[in-house]
Amino acid sequence: MIQSMKQKDILIIVILLFIFTLVSIGSGIYSNSVTSTISESINQDIAPIDPAFDTKTIDKLKSRERTLPSYDIEAVVSPAPITLPKLPPASNASRGGKLSL
Repeated sequence: MIQSMKQKDILIIVILLFIFTLVSIGSGIYSNSVTSTISESINQDIAPIDPAFDTKTIDKLKSRERTLPSYDIEAVVSPAPITLPKLPPASNASRGGKLSL
């Protein structure tokens, strides 16, 4: 008799925990579906783009003459001639003489 009361108590506790868990999960899902965490400005930013483009303007842009920015234009400059420095005449040390200071 005592054993069956313990089993009934444990069964009641398990059933109550299961119901509490289901209610908790259900209220969390409902709360997340009702409240939005996205602000109105972000909501406008992520709105889909209208797929109807002005094709006439796009064709005009494609047929426009292409201009290069100033940093892309290569200047026609002739390279300056390179002059190598002349070495001083050989000293006495290179001829086997003593170096004088």
